[in-house]
Amino acid sequence: MNIEQMHLAVQQGVDKINSFQADTLLSEEIDFELNKAIDKFINLKYGKNNVYGKGFEESQKRIDDLKELVVTEKLEIKYDDVSVNNSFVYASDTLPTDYRYLIKTLVTTAYERSCTPLSKREQQLQDPITNQVRKLGSLKIVQQDDIHTLLNDPFNTTKKSKPLGIFEDGKIHVYTNDIFIIANLKLTYIKNPSKVSLSLEVDCELSEHTHQEIVDMAISSILEGISDPRYKTQQVELGKNE
Repeated sequence: MNIEQMHLAVQQGVDKINSFQADTLLSEEIDFELNKAIDKFINLKYGKNNVYGKGFEESQKRIDDLKELVVTEKLEIKYDDVSVNNSFVYASDTLPTDYRYLIKTLVTTAYERSCTPLSKREQQLQDPITNQVRKLGSLKIVQQDDIHTLLNDPFNTTKKSKPLGIFEDGKIHVYTNDIFIIANLKLTYIKNPSKVSLSLEVDCELSEHTHQEIVDMAISSILEGISDPRYKTQQVELGKNE
């Protein structure tokens, strides 16, 4: 559906028994309810707070529901500081303005083929590494209050095969040791969709097959707001959606 069709579907859903309740709805109010429904829809499909207890990528339906919002972006990363236990910190660019939920973070590490310690200039990305080996792997995101404990744990510390990272100050901070550096970082995330608007002709960015479910959620919210007795019936129908 385009935004005009979604508005019409909401009006018909609210007014389906000729109660003329929809006649009092402004287009801005319908936009508001649709955007609220879109936000709720994304939260339900990404997290596990739903009747099926399944999150994103735990069923093909949920992958398909949110596939239009999945973005992969390369972030610049720079040497930042020295941390505890002879580890080093690299900081990414600020996260994209449309960032919403993390899916995965991939990093490319670089190190000497002999795995000998790197010079300070090599660690700070000032000199290229000779005999360089590059390895693509996943970044393990940990809690901020755990990072220093993990760095001091020889079994769980940061490694070239699986570096540790945290979110801080709107950036991703990656921890290395004197053996490897971070060459680049790729972030895959679910973005915040553009707000739908009838007056601005902004359509819903989610997959076409999700539009009716979003419309139904908007209708349910409106019926609840006007204390319509059909609200309970509408909620039962919504509960059947995957």
